[in-house]
Amino acid sequence: MTRKELKQQIKEEQKERATTIRILKAARKPKVYNSNPDFYNKLGYLGSHQWSYRHIHIAYCKFFNNTPYERIERNCDEFPHENTIDEFINNWVEEIGDEIVCVG
Repeated sequence: MTRKELKQQIKEEQKERATTIRILKAARKPKVYNSNPDFYNKLGYLGSHQWSYRHIHIAYCKFFNNTPYERIERNCDEFPHENTIDEFINNWVEEIGDEIVCVG
């Protein structure tokens, strides 16, 4: 897989995560939740989707755009888990394979 293909794949996955987050946020409203309580359970926990979206977003910006963390999130009190971000980046480096990768 090339760097460009991987970047596009991650973008598409993030779009799907964002859609799921939007649906889950709307499903928390009593009107929607009371009409179909099983719907919320099928998609999973909102916090886990938000957590993964945030960490993948930070890793994506660092890996593909060489953006420092300070420019990605400015007003966040809770720092991300660096180990998780590094894990995502390492997985992406392995997926790219032989292509030359410079991580800043």
